[in-house]
Amino acid sequence: METLAGSYVIGLIGGALFVIAFAGLNFGLLKSDSYIYQGLNFLGGAAFVYTAIKPFNVGLFVTEFVWAVVGLYGIWLAYRTSRRRSEAPTAEEVPPNTPA
Repeated sequence: METLAGSYVIGLIGGALFVIAFAGLNFGLLKSDSYIYQGLNFLGGAAFVYTAIKPFNVGLFVTEFVWAVVGLYGIWLAYRTSRRRSEAPTAEEVPPNTPA
């Protein structure tokens, strides 16, 4: 029974993470390509995957597993985008155009 109570707590935390991400996005506090938004979605999905294992709920498990994978992909995209931005030359590094 203690495991079931722990599962409830993890489910509540996962739900809270989803709501925080959703509200943050809709109130303009988060961007969809931010680490925080994607991380909240990944952790919320992972928490719901855990709650779907015992007792096993195939619909919830598959849905939240896919949600977590998409969140993880979003984290990777955010990393890749930030890395490209940091490697791009700044205006001071680009020489001015000279007429030919």
